[in-house]
Amino acid sequence: MWDAFRRNRSTEDVSTSRDARENDDDGAARAKGGALTATKRTIKAEDSINALSALLGDDERERAEREKELEADARRATELSRDKADRELRETRKKAFTRANKATDRIQRLQAVFLDVPLGMLDFQTLRDKTPGGEDLGAEPNWFKLPVEMFDKVTGERFVLEEEDEDGSVSLAPKNADGSEGKADEIVRLPGEFQVPCIPYPFVATPGSYVRLNLFEPRWLTLFSKLIPPTPGDEAATAASTSAVQAVKTDEEEFRQATGRRVLRGLDGKQKIDLNTLPIIDAYETGERTFDIVPGFGRLPEDEFVNTNAFGAVFRGLDGQIAGVGTMMNVQSHDVVVDGRLLSVCAKGEKRFKILRVAQTEPYIIVDAVPIEDTAPTSESGDLASVDAVNEVFDLMKKVDPYYMEAIGLDNVSKRDLKDMNEFDLANVMLYSHPTLALRLLACDDVEKRRRVILASAKSFKKAIELGFTPRKSRLLTTIVNFGLLFTLGFVILSIKSALDGDASGLDNINF
Repeated sequence: MWDAFRRNRSTEDVSTSRDARENDDDGAARAKGGALTATKRTIKAEDSINALSALLGDDERERAEREKELEADARRATELSRDKADRELRETRKKAFTRANKATDRIQRLQAVFLDVPLGMLDFQTLRDKTPGGEDLGAEPNWFKLPVEMFDKVTGERFVLEEEDEDGSVSLAPKNADGSEGKADEIVRLPGEFQVPCIPYPFVATPGSYVRLNLFEPRWLTLFSKLIPPTPGDEAATAASTSAVQAVKTDEEEFRQATGRRVLRGLDGKQKIDLNTLPIIDAYETGERTFDIVPGFGRLPEDEFVNTNAFGAVFRGLDGQIAGVGTMMNVQSHDVVVDGRLLSVCAKGEKRFKILRVAQTEPYIIVDAVPIEDTAPTSESGDLASVDAVNEVFDLMKKVDPYYMEAIGLDNVSKRDLKDMNEFDLANVMLYSHPTLALRLLACDDVEKRRRVILASAKSFKKAIELGFTPRKSRLLTTIVNFGLLFTLGFVILSIKSALDGDASGLDNINF
């Protein structure tokens, strides 16, 4: 093959030239494709900033500002999450408080139907005067007299004020740390025995009953601040209050911190009772007489009651003694209704207990007790026969005295109000003004016997209403009888005085 200069070229050189041209064409094509690919890829601003930062280096000030912004964002997220949790918690507490409050009001309305109606109309007809239906519920529970206690701050001993002697002097008997009198080894603890703080009531609280407490005394505020488990908001407030008083190094402040006081907050999250800042709480804890309150210095340890959410409800008679059976109450919800002063608590009865001994009377009652269990297993279903009998009483009342039923808010009462109630729930409704029978029912361990008594009681109330003893008429009759007794007593006293002083009418001076 000849080139342009008429020189002969070999076949090998021609092939090499051709391959070179093909390689050049392929390289150009790849370069063109690479350029197209580079054009299609999106370049982000962040990549550019990172590339410039890599070339120029990080600015310390900008990096510190970015870290501050990230920390601020994290704090805002944490605060939002905490606020949301607090709102949900307050809403849950508010619902529980509203539910317990409504249940308490409803039970009180149901009790108003039976308050003044006489019980025992059927028993009078059958000459049975023990219990409705003639059931034998056993002996009446024991009664405990509450001794007067005194505490000596100098020696640290607690004394019991005994009865006065014939010469008018009084004696003090030492009391042990566990609440017993005499030698410390005299008490033998029973299996399942426990201690519980108790509140005396003028009525018998049964399992299923609701109570509402308005607490303002230091002894109750301090006790319930330990019974009620703390909420997340209370824990934070308590920690802040404790750190605020740590700067003062006195014995009283150290004692105050050792008690583990809390800040009780209301449902709205604003109203609160800060036990760390109330002078009356300091006086209660140290036993100083700066306020007219029951001192709490030297009381029994309360570690066993912390976060139990429970207390005992016992019946106290007119003579001041407490019954030997009670009901364990569970706190449903609480609220601070007056900022810094008043705590409202709603509780519900759950279990029964039998009192063995009184361990403490001041500043509040503490008893040693054991649970009361039924001899036979209790059915989970309600007492249907007794529920139907009580519903018949309500239906009868709506017919014979509709005005009264409307006045107490029971004009729309229905069977759903008593649905799934057991014998203790019905006893709480019917036997509010009959504490003796309610106590014997509370102490009874035979569920079938209790149900028969409740059924007979409902029928007896119905019979009394059919005879005309409605609540309003019974109340009017009671008032008339009381006035008659008062007039009779006055007439008898006047007659006795006239007989002692002579005839005041002047008949003795008449000569016949």
